[in-house]
Amino acid sequence: MPIAIFDMDGVLYRGSQVMPYAKEALDRLRRAGWDVFFATNNSTATRLDYLRRLTTLGLGGDVDHIVTSGYATAHYLERRIPKPKDVLVIGADGLRQEIRAVGIAVRDADALPGIHPPPAAAADGVDPGAMRRYLVGLELPPPPDTVVVGLDLHLVYAKIAEAQRAILAGAAFVCSNRDRAYPVEGRLLPGAGTIVAAIEVATGAKAICIGKPEPFLFEEAIRRAGAPLAGGRVVVVGDSTDYDIVAAHRVGAVGVLITTGLTEKDALDTASGDAVPDRVIHALEELFDLPEFAGA
Repeated sequence: MPIAIFDMDGVLYRGSQVMPYAKEALDRLRRAGWDVFFATNNSTATRLDYLRRLTTLGLGGDVDHIVTSGYATAHYLERRIPKPKDVLVIGADGLRQEIRAVGIAVRDADALPGIHPPPAAAADGVDPGAMRRYLVGLELPPPPDTVVVGLDLHLVYAKIAEAQRAILAGAAFVCSNRDRAYPVEGRLLPGAGTIVAAIEVATGAKAICIGKPEPFLFEEAIRRAGAPLAGGRVVVVGDSTDYDIVAAHRVGAVGVLITTGLTEKDALDTASGDAVPDRVIHALEELFDLPEFAGA
């Protein structure tokens, strides 16, 4: 059975807006006997959260056909030797839930030192030294053994400071992905890579990355389909040369770039090596003009 792996954000939808022909394309592939998977670098939601979103948007699927960077990160930690016992997550609750689901302890977001400063320290522009004095005076717990970083829409200085303290004390440093940005309705927002880069600068350490362009997400989809990792008919549809297309080529898949999401204007001109897409389309309807989907 041929396998189609779709990135979600920017490819099938932007925020709550379904992309043109997304429903029709997925239905057409399923009717033609394709095994359709969804893979995303976004770690803010669990696979069940994504299933609910796909269902609400009318795109179908089931939890076994969804692979997220949060899910992949959790299973990486589960296999790590030694297995982590105390994880600090700089990210969303969806990432915490996925890690806890494999039996690894994760610190509560509200327990992070410095997360609840008093009004005098929290007020910006009133007393510039108040926050520094507050952070310096905190009673700090023992550092965690692992720091995991994903997209955090509630990022504050204290979170970066605690991640820095833990990593400098020897904690392992893992990130769900390095995305520069992610598409929402009408604009782009900073991605997890922005936060990862800040902590790397603060510590001098390099994070182990689990999401695309690393191959793990797509390897997991191929394994779930019961197909060998080498050979077979696998097509990846994504909106980033640096992430989706590179990861596709790392698992031996055909990489189809769609220009509806993260694709930058000069991406095709500057792409080289594994980042060069095999096919380029400008709308999902054009998929069926490609030879890989002949007869679908």
